[in-house]
Amino acid sequence: MARLELRDITKRFGRVAAADRVSVEVADGEFLTLLGPSGCGKTTTLRIIAGLVDPDEGEVLLDGVAVQHLPAHRRQTAMVFQSYALFPHMTVSENIGFGLRMRALSADLIRQRVGEALALVELEGLSDRYPRQLSGGQQQRVAVARAIVTRPKVLLFDEPLSNLDAKLRERLRLELRALQQRLGVTTVYVTHDQAEALALSDRVAVMFGGKVVEIGTPRQVYRTPRARVTAEFLGVTNFLDGQVAAVADGHCIVQTPLGMVEADAGLGVRMGEVVTLSFRPEDVRIGRYEGTAVTGRVLHASYLGSVTDYVVESGGITLRVHEAGGAARAPGEEITITLPATAAIVRGG
Repeated sequence: MARLELRDITKRFGRVAAADRVSVEVADGEFLTLLGPSGCGKTTTLRIIAGLVDPDEGEVLLDGVAVQHLPAHRRQTAMVFQSYALFPHMTVSENIGFGLRMRALSADLIRQRVGEALALVELEGLSDRYPRQLSGGQQQRVAVARAIVTRPKVLLFDEPLSNLDAKLRERLRLELRALQQRLGVTTVYVTHDQAEALALSDRVAVMFGGKVVEIGTPRQVYRTPRARVTAEFLGVTNFLDGQVAAVADGHCIVQTPLGMVEADAGLGVRMGEVVTLSFRPEDVRIGRYEGTAVTGRVLHASYLGSVTDYVVESGGITLRVHEAGGAARAPGEEITITLPATAAIVRGG
C-alpha cells in the first residue's frame, strides 16, 4: 500500500489549464474517484499521477517522496486504460505477464504471478485465448490482471467500464470494488458516471474546470454538497432561494417563498444572509406530514419503475418530486407536498 499526495498540480495546454492547482491526498488503501464532466481535467490528473504527462507545476508524492520527475515505469503505479490496450497477438497469459517480462523476472516466478492474477479475476480457464476471443467484460478483467500482477503501490483506472453495457458495468463495478478491498491497494479511479463514483469510492473528488471543487464521502457529496455544481452534476436536485431567519447549534432556519426549511449551518451562515438550498426529489414527500406542507400542481409525470418522477409547480416555483411505486397522478392534478426536514446550503462554486 502507499500514500499518494498531489500538491498544487497544474498542467496547461496552450491557454487552457487542464489541471489547475489540484491538491488531493489519498490514504493507504483508499479508493478515491475523480468525478466530473468531459474536459474537467480528471484524466489529465490521472495521467500525471501515472507519469504519462508531466505537470507544469506542483508535486506528486508517493509515501512522501516526490516522483513527478520519474518516468512511468519507475513510479510503482499501474494503469487500466479505457480501451484496455491489450496486445492482440498475445494470449491472455502473455498479456498479463508482459510487465513482468519487462522486469526480467524468472519464467517460474512469472508463471506463478500470472496464475495468481488469473485466479483473482476468475479467468483461470482462459489463459490461452487471444483478446479477440474474449467478451468485453473478460477483456476488462485481463486489463485489471495485467495491472495488479506487477504489485503496484497505486492502481489507476481511466473509465474502464465505459465501453460495456449497463448490466455488465453494474456487475463489474461490484467485482472491482471487492477486488480492490481484497488487495488493499491505493486506487484512483476516473469516471463521469455518478453511479460508479458513488458505488465504488471511499471518497469522491468532484472536478470542474481543472479544479477540485469538493471532496468527501459518497454520502457527503450526494446528500450535503457544498458547491452548487456538485449538486447539479450528481443526480437530480431542487434549488430554493431563501433568507436565514435563525441560527442555532450548527443549524439554521431559512425562510423560503414556500415556507420554512431547516438547513445545516456548517458553512458559517449568518442571520439575514440570502442562501440557496439544495434538496433531492426523494426528500420531498407527497402528502401532509410534520413540517412545511404546500399545495402544488402536477405538470408532468414520468414512470421510472421503482419511482414516479413528478414535475410539480407551487407558488411559481417548479420542483422535482419522487414517489415510490407506480402511483399515477395526472398532469394538472393538485397535490400536497411536504418540504424536506433538512436541506443543504450550496455556494456558487
